[in-house]
Amino acid sequence: MYAALTSKPLPVQPLMVIRWLARLASVISLGLLALFATSDGNWPSAFEWVLLVFFPVGIALGMVVAWWREVLGGVITLISLITFYALIFVRDGHVPTTPWFALFALPGLVLMIVGLLDARTAR
Repeated sequence: MYAALTSKPLPVQPLMVIRWLARLASVISLGLLALFATSDGNWPSAFEWVLLVFFPVGIALGMVVAWWREVLGGVITLISLITFYALIFVRDGHVPTTPWFALFALPGLVLMIVGLLDARTAR
């Protein structure tokens, strides 16, 4: 036991810190998305149902998958976000100018980047 108390601490690896911060952020993002999804009493239109498949459902699915398969989960998050923006562009002729949709997806995207960097350093 004495040896365990006097041994040097393990070095902190930056990718591990970023990974766990992104996981924490994904839990917060998922919680906020759940609050937003249950707060409005209006029934979505058919087009809004399609949008909901990509945001928040696709984004949430991507972040959950990213806890185990970071790159795959990040790709699901990225495709969902791009498709969501593309559908809004088709409908409205422009994309939302606020950063909120991208900020909710950011943890999944960061996990994808961490997974790619981790795979690259493992070689």
